[in-house]
Amino acid sequence: MKQFYVLEQKEIILIWLKGIGIVLIFAYFFYRSLFAIIFLLPLLLGYGKIAKKNIILAKRDELRSKFKDMIEMVAGNLQAGYSVENSFAETEKEFARIYSKESAVMKMFSFIKKGLENNIPLDERLKEAGKISNLHEIAEFADVFAVAKNSGGNMVDSISQFSDMIGGKIETEKEISVVLSARRSEQKIMNLVPFVILLYLDITSPNFFSSLYHNLTGIIIMTVCMVIYMTAYSLSVKLLEIEV
Repeated sequence: MKQFYVLEQKEIILIWLKGIGIVLIFAYFFYRSLFAIIFLLPLLLGYGKIAKKNIILAKRDELRSKFKDMIEMVAGNLQAGYSVENSFAETEKEFARIYSKESAVMKMFSFIKKGLENNIPLDERLKEAGKISNLHEIAEFADVFAVAKNSGGNMVDSISQFSDMIGGKIETEKEISVVLSARRSEQKIMNLVPFVILLYLDITSPNFFSSLYHNLTGIIIMTVCMVIYMTAYSLSVKLLEIEV
């Protein structure tokens, strides 16, 4: 999967900055100590893992959408009289004008192109691309392509029908994503509420929680509170962790 979904340097930097920010917030609200940062470093690693996974899932969803555009363009090139291989080559040129070399779709094109240069059949290369990208639509397209090729069927009609099928599926998934996106926004707000309350009390009543810091009993209580918070956060993420 990493072959297509490579994180850009700015994305990696942003993950680290957000992770450090979260660690600092936890160190302040739960312990009021810079030494706590050392013990909260696993939190930074955990956040990095989750953030990386979310970015990869977003890149995968984007590739799914671009793949539909790709096969539509391939079908158009076939209709214009190009061979299958040349149709993919022409489509790659068109996509190269729009997307960067680091994008998942261009990495997939490069993968397919290298396979064709090494005399690997297109349908086999597409199946490999489906496995690497973790998109079953690409593997399914490889099967459709292989059947149409081996049976001598109408390649353009087969590809167009498959494109329509993917289009309908993507629209349905977008509707689901909109609903989930709204729920995730609500989840993020609810996750921030405890810190907003603590900040409000910290400003209006500076000594309200002073007895919970810099002593063993307070450290134990705040650690338990932090574990409860993180457990609740994990459950909320799991409840909305639906891959479409």
